[in-house]
Amino acid sequence: MYQFLQSYLEEGIYPFHMPGHKRNPMFFPQGMAGLDLTEIPGMDILRAPTGIIRDLQEAAASFYGADESYLLVNGSTAGIISAICAVCNEGSSLYAARNGHVSMYNGIALSGAIPKYILPETTPDGLAGGIKPAALDDMEENAAVFIVSPTYEGYVSNIKEIAARVHSKGGILIVDEAHGAHFKFHDNFPFSALELGADIVVQSFHKTLPALGQMAVLHVKGPRVDASRLKFYLQAVQTTSPSYMLMGQLDYVLKMLWQRPEIFETYVSRLSKIRIALTTSETQPVSLLAQERVGEYGIFDTDPGKLLFSLNVAGKAENISKIMADKYRIQMEMAAGRHLLAMTSVADTDEGFQRLWGAVGTLNIKLEGQLGEMVTKNDNAADSYTKAVPEMVMPPNQAIRQETEVIPWEKAAGRVAGEVIADYPPGIALVAPGERIPQGLPKLAQVIRVIK
Repeated sequence: MYQFLQSYLEEGIYPFHMPGHKRNPMFFPQGMAGLDLTEIPGMDILRAPTGIIRDLQEAAASFYGADESYLLVNGSTAGIISAICAVCNEGSSLYAARNGHVSMYNGIALSGAIPKYILPETTPDGLAGGIKPAALDDMEENAAVFIVSPTYEGYVSNIKEIAARVHSKGGILIVDEAHGAHFKFHDNFPFSALELGADIVVQSFHKTLPALGQMAVLHVKGPRVDASRLKFYLQAVQTTSPSYMLMGQLDYVLKMLWQRPEIFETYVSRLSKIRIALTTSETQPVSLLAQERVGEYGIFDTDPGKLLFSLNVAGKAENISKIMADKYRIQMEMAAGRHLLAMTSVADTDEGFQRLWGAVGTLNIKLEGQLGEMVTKNDNAADSYTKAVPEMVMPPNQAIRQETEVIPWEKAAGRVAGEVIADYPPGIALVAPGERIPQGLPKLAQVIRVIK
């Protein structure tokens, strides 16, 4: 593994993907190796902080406007599972956005909740848009709700209206804001769900801020969440040996960003320039999707930090992504169907954006002659989680306790899934445990686990 990592770095490929630090040395303190310590006197304990970890959590809560903030060293996954288990009882209903991350489905299975899925609106490109507040008009009293905002592609739902509907029914709103930890740092970005009425918000620092992989946070605001129950699950799913190197680098980064607002000003300026430079005709082979969709497809706002491209030529996005890596030394975050996604952050450089602009422009010139009829049939996996929900034969908590077998993928249609079936990235489930596997599911592996 080490040799592979070193050889990859030697290729000089620029990262338009997570983690958000982009390997930029500006965001790494000197002597990082020395920060890998354990719970020696004075270092504090994550499961019951009273010192420096408590101080960092309180500083994060103050900045984001939370009542309490809890560091997550196992990523947003730990926060999402803990949040669902903390607010759901065995057999209680959870209104869950179908475009939730695989950790949402794991939380449902572990909590014993019965999912009632909410379908996000579907964009003309076949992507998951936002959740319309009206989707919750008929929700049960005192039920919990889980939605994703922003989505992987940067689409934000109307959290204020959704929270009002949930609270009017006595419910609790959990928002997976893993891709929105940067929102609070500048007015150019949407409001955080924490400012708009959500009860629990989970953010990944490592996705859109220059933090090391795995670092995330869970925020709580308001009186509806049982704090002692939440703390129990946080302790249950997180390691008792947290990395002080991860937490220490996060402290270094957050204080830098808080003390130097010009860093985000520079980033916003670069974003504006690169979006203008990349804006071309929608009939170009590789075109940047505009952000004028606000007000449509359940989209209330968008994150300008996500550069989402549409392909208007025959062939897969995976092929174009490989060309960009091999010939132009750029690695995109996602390539699926006819979409490419570049994730940006404050750690990106002018040189990196220039390289992206040059690669897209050169590709468009080379591919111009290959433009054929515009693609009308979307072959993105997103279709599978935005248009229909497979038949639920049994709840996830029952499914994970059944005897299973492994069979070839080609023989799986019609069988009941014994595991979460998800494509990475972005880790959104196509089929949950206990659901009948539909015909035509995109092949993600050679074999699959099903219930006997």
